[in-house]
Amino acid sequence: MGRAADQITKYYQEKILEVPYQMCHYKKFDYNILKHIRTLNSAGVGRPMTYNDIIIMADTETSKKKPDRYDKKSQKWYTHDNHVVCWTISLRAFGHNIATLYGRKPSRMIETLLRIHQVMSGLYTVVYFHNFPYDHVFLRKFAYRMYGEPLRQLNVKPQYPIYIEYGNGLIFKDSLILAQRKLEKWADDLEVEHRKATGKWDYDLIRNQNTPLNADELEYIEHDTLAGVECIDKTMQALGKDIRSIPLTATGIPRGQIRKRGKRKAHEDFKKIAATFAQLKKLLQMFHGGYTHGNRHFINTLINWALIYAYDFASSYPFILTAFKFPMEKFTPIDNCSKDFILKNMDDYAYMFKFIAVNIQLKSDDEPMPALQFSKCVKTVNAIQDNGRILCANYVEIWLNEWDLAVINEQYKMEKSICVEVEAAAKDYLPRWFTDYVFESFTSKTMLKGGDAVLYSIAKALVNALYGMSAQKPLKPDIIENYITGEFSIQDIENEPEKYAEYCEKMSSILPYQWGVWVTSAAFYNVHQLAKCFRIPLYIDTDSCYGLDPDLNAIAAYNQRCKDMLTANGYGPVIRDGKEYWLGVAEHEGDKDTYTEFKYQGAKRYCGRQVKDGKLHSTVAGVPKKGVICLDDNIDNFHPGFVFSGELTGKKTHVYFNVPEIYIDENGNETGDSISLIPCDYELDSVQVVNWQELFNEEIQIQIYEEE
Repeated sequence: MGRAADQITKYYQEKILEVPYQMCHYKKFDYNILKHIRTLNSAGVGRPMTYNDIIIMADTETSKKKPDRYDKKSQKWYTHDNHVVCWTISLRAFGHNIATLYGRKPSRMIETLLRIHQVMSGLYTVVYFHNFPYDHVFLRKFAYRMYGEPLRQLNVKPQYPIYIEYGNGLIFKDSLILAQRKLEKWADDLEVEHRKATGKWDYDLIRNQNTPLNADELEYIEHDTLAGVECIDKTMQALGKDIRSIPLTATGIPRGQIRKRGKRKAHEDFKKIAATFAQLKKLLQMFHGGYTHGNRHFINTLINWALIYAYDFASSYPFILTAFKFPMEKFTPIDNCSKDFILKNMDDYAYMFKFIAVNIQLKSDDEPMPALQFSKCVKTVNAIQDNGRILCANYVEIWLNEWDLAVINEQYKMEKSICVEVEAAAKDYLPRWFTDYVFESFTSKTMLKGGDAVLYSIAKALVNALYGMSAQKPLKPDIIENYITGEFSIQDIENEPEKYAEYCEKMSSILPYQWGVWVTSAAFYNVHQLAKCFRIPLYIDTDSCYGLDPDLNAIAAYNQRCKDMLTANGYGPVIRDGKEYWLGVAEHEGDKDTYTEFKYQGAKRYCGRQVKDGKLHSTVAGVPKKGVICLDDNIDNFHPGFVFSGELTGKKTHVYFNVPEIYIDENGNETGDSISLIPCDYELDSVQVVNWQELFNEEIQIQIYEEE
């Protein structure tokens, strides 16, 4: 039976490889070629499911109907709805590019995708779009008209679908969420044959669906989807996956691996220690992201009287996963206790509790980076803040664990305090099926750097995704698209215990949410220990610290503690070319991490002149990295009120146009819903941050307009 299957596969492969690649208009393609695409069986409920073994990438190019207009008086951009001007569909199978089809009208694209699907024998055909949420808006009315409303749809947030399945068997997927990078970078990283033809398409040119396309423009649209199918093919080969089994997202890659390693026991162990629904509610209040803060005594101050040094942790979160101990049994209530009791026993036990303090204040006015986060507090009375962090308050209530408490206890004094609703769990290392995978991923990334581009790219993505798996909320809101209006609604299920019970019973549930909570808290503790190694710490950003006069002996001692913690759990360095690479250690890359000038305005708003290249480098939440050009190589421009021009930075605002129905405009363009991207300026400031998590949200403003 196996030999017969191999012979059939060989027959199909030979037929496909006989076909020379062609870029052609969709009407000129011989669709019968696709009858030689083989099918792959997949287990289904009640019936076999077959997938067409072909990689398809589709893309649209769009144009505005009229140029955007900037009104100097109101300082606003005015824009119009727009339309698809051309599209491409690239087809690849057996490592061979079959064809790239192109057309002009969106309805023809929807028809062509269905024709491709129907000529093949499988029940399902997967079609990828790189940044599917953008193309979806332009295509949805045409798809719904021909295919009907989707059977299934997965949206990670409003206006961001990543998976849509139609009743006819077509499945649309987003490849951007899998690649975690722009197509241009993905193609370069994987060193595929065709790269994005950057610069050969003028996005400011007004086009119609009958505007002739020149050779450069045809090459541009061809390479977009050709690069896409080649990237997906290389990714599948490296992972040992096919069109049925390739994960939907980047975190899906390691998630599948650890499920395979953990087997059934991983789920059984998960059920033993999973939080109750009531405990989950507390954990959600306790969770916080990376610590990002500037020394409150030097905000908007140019530091240029001494060299500024930056140190970064090597894979901070993976280090914590492999070297730290975590709650490894179900949390059980204990009597309300003192903070001193918790700190005394924190090596052996994990604690979750509500911390209540009266007349709390910093021990020293010189404390540069207060740790107590205002937005996470349940209650406060007379709290005085600095950029979202509490300097002092008459009363504070906040959910903490022992790592959070350790930092707060170092920084603050208080008249009275108590820990209530305390629950504890014994600590131990995470299971080997998980920590071994984390360490192997770090090893692969280290050993592959500079080598195989595909494997290194995947290994790097794996290391970055490992923490994300443990920190994913068990209950995600249902985000539902209205197929008539195009608007999205959010149905929150965080208050539905039956949904959580269903989650806990799933065999795929193997990582307790509390592990992710403890990772960020331990990282919070670590970065504060690193800050203490500087005579004057200036800025902390999650896993790095910038400051003056670092104590090299203190940093060496910190790094030795990291190494000791790793070896205590059986992990050592990765050795490459005679050099040791350790997880978690604080690293400084010479002139690359040294600055002659440094200035910051608060969280996620800092700028420095690097010694290595003599240039300014800036990080501003909401402004692309290239926005540093707006400063004109003058750090004095980095001040409150300075405007980063959207035209220079490339920062865009998405303006959504939802129309009642498909229409033909005065130039004959077939038009449905659309998005217009307009430049978005950013004004630098030193404002107080009230909601800390907003710093980590996507840096795009979304507005929805109805077409008049």
